[in-house]
Amino acid sequence: MSRRARVVALCAAVSLVPVTAACSGNDAKPKAHDSSASSGLVATRWWSNSAGTTGTEIDANRPQALAGKLRPSASDYCSMLKQTVAAGKSILPGVTAQDPALLASTKAFVAEIQAVAPASVAASWKVLGDVVVAFVESGGDPTKVKGTDTKAVQSAVGTIAADAKGTCHVNLAAVVH
Repeated sequence: MSRRARVVALCAAVSLVPVTAACSGNDAKPKAHDSSASSGLVATRWWSNSAGTTGTEIDANRPQALAGKLRPSASDYCSMLKQTVAAGKSILPGVTAQDPALLASTKAFVAEIQAVAPASVAASWKVLGDVVVAFVESGGDPTKVKGTDTKAVQSAVGTIAADAKGTCHVNLAAVVH
């Protein structure tokens, strides 16, 4: 597969899954006590599950911390997907590696969705989650995401989207921007 084809496939696959916030508006708030944050924003959850609630702040130094408290749960999983679609979250708007709030929310959401994902989609979320985090860390530049098996990513996206629609009654295409 050519480099251009890999880039197009990666962008298409990542854009089909609503997994991160752009950390603006209601998703983040000014953080006066941390001058090191380049965005001046703090990542907050737009989702909730049995470990964290909507609106709680995400620790930028340990964004995956709450994932360790979670177990596979169809209820939490479907709820997180529904809340993400309802909030209109997508990876594409405002992706920048220089925004620590975006990176923190991405890592937190991916870790938590992976933790609650039912067995039928757990492996797909592992594949896709790693790519999504790498994509955000790259500043949204798919050419900087190395070693991606685009066929595996496309398969993961298809599995996740079909399961979300069939099991959770969520159309992930609703948040593609």
